[in-house]
Amino acid sequence: MDNMFKDLLKPNHTTHLLSTRIPGTRKGSSEPAYLHSVRVGESLSRHGYPQDVVLGGYLHDIIEDGEATPQELACLGYSARTIALVLLASHDQNVEHRDARWVKMVAALIDMADADAWAIKVADITDNLRGCRLMSPDRPKFLRFVKGPLMRELTEGIVKRALWEELDEVVEEGLKQECL
Repeated sequence: MDNMFKDLLKPNHTTHLLSTRIPGTRKGSSEPAYLHSVRVGESLSRHGYPQDVVLGGYLHDIIEDGEATPQELACLGYSARTIALVLLASHDQNVEHRDARWVKMVAALIDMADADAWAIKVADITDNLRGCRLMSPDRPKFLRFVKGPLMRELTEGIVKRALWEELDEVVEEGLKQECL
């Protein structure tokens, strides 16, 4: 890798990129929207995933919410592996219905059988479940009763155990109580 990109790829530089590209606030709160992506990357780092996976976690929403392109990420020095993970973790914006976009993404994850991409989505869903009280009223039910449990069932034995256990814990909490 070219030395001029070495510092750019550190999490603080990626966080700056997110803060400039992912606008607005998070699903009904005053929290900046990009902080969700930061927490996903931090979770993967805390669980010992390699740099490409951690960066993929940080960047998992950059295409959908930040209108970045894979070519732009490559020009910024992100590895082909990181970009491939971001693409696997991204929804196809050409699919009109948002739940159908999610189902199509899960199908692609199943087809690719990439444990690192699954880890990104587990960290993503776990953070979303923790923040579901802030969402518009129609979203928590799908998240709590479909996305979380399905992700839990599909990823047991695929992602690192401690990461999966975090998801399992928040899924169980969500099934027991109302998020609203």
